[in-house]
Amino acid sequence: MFTYSVAIRTLGTAGEKFLEELRSLHRQSIPPERILVYIATCCQRPQEQVGREEYIWVQKGMLAQRALPYDEITSDCILLLDDDVRLADDSAERML
Repeated sequence: MFTYSVAIRTLGTAGEKFLEELRSLHRQSIPPERILVYIATCCQRPQEQVGREEYIWVQKGMLAQRALPYDEITSDCILLLDDDVRLADDSAERML
């Protein structure tokens, strides 16, 4: 089966929605190798933390925060998300 990592784009303002997203990622039946949060340099890092999220500072903007080389990710697949998405516990498994 393929491996995957998660890349989340954020400005750090989603609050409870972001926290629920992180929780849903940690409940996946097939856990991601990494959870990377791409946050705009002009913003403050969210206080919400569930586990092993890694923060990477990038330029602000939908394109600047999404059109990246993702060199730090070595998984077979990348699940690209915004900061207000809640997944079912088997979402990644079904997609893979």
